[in-house]
Amino acid sequence: MDKVKRTMEQDRLRSALLTSISHDLKTPLASVLGAASTMRDLATRLSEREKLDLLATVIDESERLNRFIANLLDMTKLESGAIVPNAALHDVGEIVGSALRRASKILAGHHVSLELASDLPMVEVDAVLFEQVLFNLLDNAAKYAPPDTAIAIRAFSDGNWVELDIRDEGDGIPAAELEHVFDKFYRVQKGDQVRPGTGLGLAISRGFIEAMHGRLFAGNRTDRRGAVLTIRLPVPAQARPLDTAA
Repeated sequence: MDKVKRTMEQDRLRSALLTSISHDLKTPLASVLGAASTMRDLATRLSEREKLDLLATVIDESERLNRFIANLLDMTKLESGAIVPNAALHDVGEIVGSALRRASKILAGHHVSLELASDLPMVEVDAVLFEQVLFNLLDNAAKYAPPDTAIAIRAFSDGNWVELDIRDEGDGIPAAELEHVFDKFYRVQKGDQVRPGTGLGLAISRGFIEAMHGRLFAGNRTDRRGAVLTIRLPVPAQARPLDTAA
């Protein structure tokens, strides 16, 4: 029975992978080819503004392709056990700032707020992997939240854990799907529509966080409509304040 279930799961993942590749490679490639062909065939008839718009399309869709391929490579590394975090003590605020700068174009249509506790301890993480996790979570929030809504980032510590959450003002996540959002190739469906993307970002993010001895889980806001993605990382002993009363 276990072998049958494993075979069925492999078939499901293979089918999802082929569907994802056929859509998420074909769509941006079509945009790049269309823009490049237009510039080649109509170069003398296009205004400078039109040329710049077409070039922007080529760049944006190429970046989208690059993210897709990077996600596939990251998932391959995770599943093969090739991800070994280069962990060291890092300041959470610095990595959050780096992720926000990297995601600035994706977040341009949203109002981003940042609230970091002043007493946040250092965390022991791989800075590159942690930044990628934050980028993936910000990308996810921007994808599911309507334009011109708020995306809030908050981090605090209880002394044993650092908790960082990213809140959006989208439709939230159906209760039955809260764990499934971390499945490979899974995307929350609204009506008969599925959001664009590989469905790998959250699966990769959980894998990276768990490799750094942390946790990543999904929930819904209690103050209003919207989703919350929460990272919990242990505070390393060397980053905890000394007990001066001892």
